Amino acid sequence: MARGVCQDESHILIALCRMAGIPARYICGLTVGEGATHAWVEVWSEGCWYGLDPTRNKRVDETYLVLAIGRDYYDCPVERGVLMGSGAQQQSVYMRVSEQ
Repeated sequence: MARGVCQDESHILIALCRMAGIPARYICGLTVGEGATHAWVEVWSEGCWYGLDPTRNKRVDETYLVLAIGRDYYDCPVERGVLMGSGAQQQSVYMRVSEQ
């Protein structure tokens, strides 16, 4: 069985929701315990947005941190740009959430 990444699975869920007449949007963010960005979906129901993570097959909870919201991946990439010339780059992402 072919398997996609979180962005692919989120796009599939968004397409299915929209075909069923359910408003849905793409979310890019971080989750506790991960070293990279993650994507999930929010659906509109009864006056509220509800987060669903199709990759992990669960509802979004307090361990998810939203970085960007859009119609799809192209509305909210974490980084965008052009690298000209030689060079190397490395990206590190850390999340720390606390109540104040």
